[in-house]
Amino acid sequence: MSMLDEFVGALLAVGDAPLPDDVAHETRRCLLNVLGTTIGASRAAEVDAMVGCALECGGAELAPPGRAEALDRLFAATVIGFCGHFDDYDDTHLETVIHPGAATLGALYPLAVLAGSDGTSALKAMALGVESQLRVGIAMSPSHYDLGWHITGTCGVVGAAVAAGVLLGADLAAQAAAIELAVNAAVGHREAFGTPVKPFHAGKAAANGLLAALLVAAGAEGSPGVLEREGGYFHALSDLWSAEVLSPADVERRWALLDNTYKPFPCGIVAHPAIEAAIGLHELLGPEPDGEVAAVRVDCNPLVVELMGRPSAATGLEARFCALHGVACGLLFGRAGLAEFSDALASDPVVDALRRRATLAPDEAVGRESARVTVTLAGGAERSVEVAVASGSSGRPLTDQQLLDKFTALVEPVLPGRAARLADAAMALGKGSTISDLQAVMA
Repeated sequence: MSMLDEFVGALLAVGDAPLPDDVAHETRRCLLNVLGTTIGASRAAEVDAMVGCALECGGAELAPPGRAEALDRLFAATVIGFCGHFDDYDDTHLETVIHPGAATLGALYPLAVLAGSDGTSALKAMALGVESQLRVGIAMSPSHYDLGWHITGTCGVVGAAVAAGVLLGADLAAQAAAIELAVNAAVGHREAFGTPVKPFHAGKAAANGLLAALLVAAGAEGSPGVLEREGGYFHALSDLWSAEVLSPADVERRWALLDNTYKPFPCGIVAHPAIEAAIGLHELLGPEPDGEVAAVRVDCNPLVVELMGRPSAATGLEARFCALHGVACGLLFGRAGLAEFSDALASDPVVDALRRRATLAPDEAVGRESARVTVTLAGGAERSVEVAVASGSSGRPLTDQQLLDKFTALVEPVLPGRAARLADAAMALGKGSTISDLQAVMA
């Protein structure tokens, strides 16, 4: 058997058995989180443009979460994946920095609704879609991301193909062929960060993976060896990769999706420890600290500078990749939610003035989940707050209640009065609830 056949065989084998309780629960948490971020972003102007294009192109099969317009399944997948990742508020696998939920939900949602899939199959599709892309990402991390690829798009397409294949009843040969087709449509460069093109990567990953699975179901073939051969997927997209994480022994050993995390702030996750420390300083200094603060120093992991080192931001999307913006908002307002990453606050002169008085101080000794923020007051005194393990990290994950609160805050403004019923249905997927039940609550 080829490397891909062995990997797919192992995935299907663990999928044949009932999901372990912890895996099933984490999969439902992933669904709840990404469904919330999808609905929360569903009315953005960029989504309006995408939906308008879809309507012009024809096809009317189902409405994406948070929308009323019926789109064809491929455009619906694109819109769902786009919305799920738009606010950078979705799930994050810290080792790879993959956001696996958006592409997976985008691919499985249209299929599950149109085919009336049972909840157990949909839950399994979600779990294996997340698991497969995480393992492919681990296999070529950190080289792949360091070369400038947006790993959510390039690996998300694998998860989308696997999730769709599960719902289509693909056997080993068909599932492998779908992955072979899907990786030929991998998209995404980090240069797009801070623009609407970044979430487009997740949307296209969802649609391309779904299309690959549909084509194979209709009789199309893949390209054997495309993952490992010289010039293929792994060699073209990374300088260094290892197939160990794709081996049956490793797949059977532990589920990678158990390391998935959920964000308390809608921005790059590497800045979260500093934002949390800044909020702590706000509580220490009082409600209006701006006039007192002469300078701000952020001791952080070097990844913060690499991924979120913008000194300023003109739009909300740019602010999501400006760590100093999140720190400034934490100091000024004691919070850093969607409102603080709006276009209005990104260009607010008070926020900008505080950003300009702040500096990032990268230090290899500072862990990814840690940061220290120190303010120098006008009189010369210093105040400092250190976060050793940030909220939402693997060491301090969001509780079910915190995740539900986040979901409710995202959904209620778009679908008033429906968040509780929708959350109940999502957390009961495979226990009496289906994806069609979710659709019915939103209809």
